[in-house]
Amino acid sequence: MKKQLQTIQKILKQNKKLTAKEKQSGLKALQDVDKELEVTAFKLERTEQVKKTTATLLEETIQELEQKRTAVEAQNRELEIETSLERVRAVAMGMKQPEDMIDVCRIISDQLEILGVKDIRNIQTAIITKKKGTYLNYEYYSQYKTKSILEIETKLHPVVEEFAKEILKSKDAFFTKSFEGEALKDWIEYRKKTNQNPDPILESTKSVHYYFFSIGPGGLGISAYSPLTDEEIKVFKRFRNVFELAYSRFIDIENAIAQAREAEIQLALERVRARTMAMHKSEELSETVAVLFQQFNELGSTPERMNICIIEEDSGLMEVWSTEQGGKQ
Repeated sequence: MKKQLQTIQKILKQNKKLTAKEKQSGLKALQDVDKELEVTAFKLERTEQVKKTTATLLEETIQELEQKRTAVEAQNRELEIETSLERVRAVAMGMKQPEDMIDVCRIISDQLEILGVKDIRNIQTAIITKKKGTYLNYEYYSQYKTKSILEIETKLHPVVEEFAKEILKSKDAFFTKSFEGEALKDWIEYRKKTNQNPDPILESTKSVHYYFFSIGPGGLGISAYSPLTDEEIKVFKRFRNVFELAYSRFIDIENAIAQAREAEIQLALERVRARTMAMHKSEELSETVAVLFQQFNELGSTPERMNICIIEEDSGLMEVWSTEQGGKQ
């Protein structure tokens, strides 16, 4: 019995004015009230326990739903990325000549925009030739939908030298550089001096940011007018991994072109050799020089004239067999 009821019970028992029957009736009423209070307290306790259990279950349910939502979003994001990567693979497999490298840069740019990467300036492939001290740049500019192929000396700017040195260190190399303030002004002037693709937005932007992943003898890069997030850089790296297929295709095409060119040269040499071996008198040098002119012309290097000179040391005279201008015998 609660303390307050016990006090009332004590008063009833000690009250001499009440009859025994009245005291008994009052004490019974107190006991009934005490039982009701105990029942009510028990119900309240059970209700509180149910509320706590329900709240816990609700919280767990919300957490579980949030985890499932996050998992679904992650799966959807992964599906979007894989779809974009597959589109890049398709374009890479369709390459037929080195210039098609720009189409691979374009599709990467388009897919990154679809994936939510903002302020993309360009996507580029820099193929570095260490012996020549140059890099061949295949670029697609997202903001202008323009393309550019340009060979540039690496020594013309210290950042470019740093880039080439770093990117050639290993196949896993990563290079990043940001320009702002005076450094950006200097970079804009350097681009003008090297006749790079016009970029009016660069003239008014506060900064530009470059990110390159190595592809061995060069790098796949993205530049943007605002910094990329860590997540965006990770996504771009996945495009670099797929890009290895494009670069492998690029090397195969270049090798095939080189082999075909070598075969053309060997065939031209054989024709000149055959005509030379068929000579019976010196006058036939006129025919030989005409064949020589024709083979140079077919190889895409057309001279104005072609000459064969025979020097007689004793007399100091020189006999010249020459085509006319245009290759006529």
